[in-house]
Amino acid sequence: MKSDTYHHGNLKEELIEKGLEYIDKYGTETLSMRKLADSAGVSPAAPYAHFKNKEAFLSEVRNYITNQFLTTLKETTDNCSKQERILLELGKSYVLFFYENPLYYQFLFSLDNIDIETYAPFVLFKKTAEEVLKNLSGNKLDEKTIYAKVIALWSLVHGLSSIVTIKGVIDTEHLEEEVERILGSISI
Repeated sequence: MKSDTYHHGNLKEELIEKGLEYIDKYGTETLSMRKLADSAGVSPAAPYAHFKNKEAFLSEVRNYITNQFLTTLKETTDNCSKQERILLELGKSYVLFFYENPLYYQFLFSLDNIDIETYAPFVLFKKTAEEVLKNLSGNKLDEKTIYAKVIALWSLVHGLSSIVTIKGVIDTEHLEEEVERILGSISI
């Protein structure tokens, strides 16, 4: 094997990251396993050690992003000791995760086959928001109102995740404070 194609380390993760960059530039349709190998600087056979084919690769990219996203949200809920701040902290984590990983946002939400009701990050977000809303209302809100509030909260953080990548809309030099100010300006 040529020395310029020798690889060590976490090839699977590198293939995923390089694949996301490729997809961002050229689209999913033109991606092939050979182009994936070229983008990572490895032999054409190397991706097949981790992915059966292009469809398996795309599925694994989705799982990879989902797992990282879910881990981030779980860490936030696990580490937030103040019930009154958990939704704010969860929202900040959501937005900052995608700000730091804009290709993840673009890839993940360009897919049309996400079942949001079973999508683990949304399930965690929904469960946490429902618990907080029930506690804040003293269990006086009906299920439809709680669900409407959850969707409104999710719309806010999901939309803000998209907006933070547009230059000039939000002060990215003080992004965390800016996101907290925006999220905190909405009362539930």
